[in-house]
Parts: sequence; structure tokens; C-alpha cells
Amino acid sequence: MPILDHLSEEISDIAEFQSFHNAWAVEIAYALNRVLPKGFRAKPHAQIGIREVDVRTDRSLNEDEKRELISRYQPPQPLTTAPAIFPPELEVFIVNVRRRTQRTVGVIEIVSIGNKDRPDSRSDFVAKCSNLLSQEISIVVVDILVAPRFNLHNLLLSALEIMDGQIREDTDAPLYCAAYRKVFAAKGTPAVQCWASALKVGDTLPELPLFITSDIAVPVDLEGTYMRACEGLKIFEE
Repeated sequence: MPILDHLSEEISDIAEFQSFHNAWAVEIAYALNRVLPKGFRAKPHAQIGIREVDVRTDRSLNEDEKRELISRYQPPQPLTTAPAIFPPELEVFIVNVRRRTQRTVGVIEIVSIGNKDRPDSRSDFVAKCSNLLSQEISIVVVDILVAPRFNLHNLLLSALEIMDGQIREDTDAPLYCAAYRKVFAAKGTPAVQCWASALKVGDTLPELPLFITSDIAVPVDLEGTYMRACEGLKIFEE
């Protein structure tokens, strides 16, 4: 189904974006839990004004499990693989739950107005994503809000001193979604692989890879989960 303009009165009168934001995060988590291997789990994670999906693990995969998962899903070639300059690490996303260590391996960020309506908010968002990548936590970022018109994908790549893979901002496609992961190039040089798509209202959302280990990815079904969130909130009810 086509991407809707969630800031239009026609849609926001039915479901404000914050409500849709929460519903979509839940649907993404449910969809991921259907494809994640044992010991990996996705859950919506709420922070002050922010809703995201965390993917965490409390175990490692054995070689047989790795081979099976690789045979299930092969991510497409990245748009770019470029050397990256990471800032110093600020925090470590590791938590202990009932004496079992859980480690965050992936994060899906659904951009809200509060992520990009002020310079400090944009800086905080970019710093968070850069910090996650520096810890080899893969990220998917989805922005389906036509305003404010700031491209956080381009800001993130600029912060990492990457020019390849940026999305032109002088087009009629101000929306976007992107996946990122940290890799190591020749001589151990850190680099970032990126999958990115420019979008506009009326487009269909693509599937993106989310890496849960250095060589295993799972597909993020943005389109299917978006449709189920819209249906669940009765956005299409006549």
C-alpha cells in the first residue's frame, strides 16, 4: 500500500502520528519475532518522546544455525561501503535481566517530529545512531514524515564523514528509509555499509536487512507491518 501523509488532517484526525508510531513499532517487533532465531527477541522500546524497536540476544548461534539462517535470507548488495570516522563511545547498551545478560544487536528507529524539529534533537539522534554503529549494533532508520524537512540519513553519513550513499534533498522524494551496519575493511579500517531508498508519499516501503551478527541478517518487513498498523488503527475505515 502507498505511504500516507500522516501529517495531513485527513489522516491525523483518525490517528495522530504518535499513536501510529507506537502501533507500527509493535507490529515490526511482532514480525521480527516470527523470523528471529531462538535466543533473539525484538521488543518495542519507549524513551522520552521516542519509540523504537530493539533486537536483543542472550545467546550465540552455532555453525549449523548460522548456515540455516544464511540459506533463508540473503541481504541485497549495499548501496555503499565507505570508510567511517566514529566519535568516542558514550555508552554501552548491555543490560542484565534476571541474571541473564542480554546484548542489543539491532535497533529500528521510526523517526518522529521530535527527532528532527530542533537542531539539538537532530544532533542527539545522529549521535545516538553513530554510537550504536560504533558498537557494531546494526540500525534501520525510517522517516515517513514530510515535515520538518530534514534528512537525518544524510546528517548521519556526514557525521561519519561519508559522502557516498547520501540522498539528494532537492527532489520531490523527501522521505527515506535506510539500513546500516559497521564492518571492517582492509587493515581493520572501520567502514559502514548502507542500504538506502528515497521515498515520497504514495510510494511502497521496501524490505531492509537488519544484521543480528556479523554475517546473519533478517528481513525487516516495513510494508507489511505498515499496512497492519494502518488497519489496526482503522485508518482505512469508510
